[in-house]
Amino acid sequence: MMKSGVISIAALLISLVVYSTWFFNEDLFSKSVLIIAVALPIIGIITALISKKRSFKIVGLFGNTLVLFWAVVIPFVSTLFWHTP
Repeated sequence: MMKSGVISIAALLISLVVYSTWFFNEDLFSKSVLIIAVALPIIGIITALISKKRSFKIVGLFGNTLVLFWAVVIPFVSTLFWHTP
């Protein structure tokens, strides 16, 4: 069975690749890929919290939180303050 820290790092890397590929080429994927890029960091944060190794826990928590912040929080806040000219 895989360790939870390895699952957290794998979720981070997969979501980072999927989101960055979708970000630079929106026509490449559908909107369901964005759901994957949001769900994987949440899974990564949960598995990082139960990880036994401290280094995997820090990298998993920081990386997955950063991807989740970049994919969810920034677009949501920007739509709240977006003013059309």
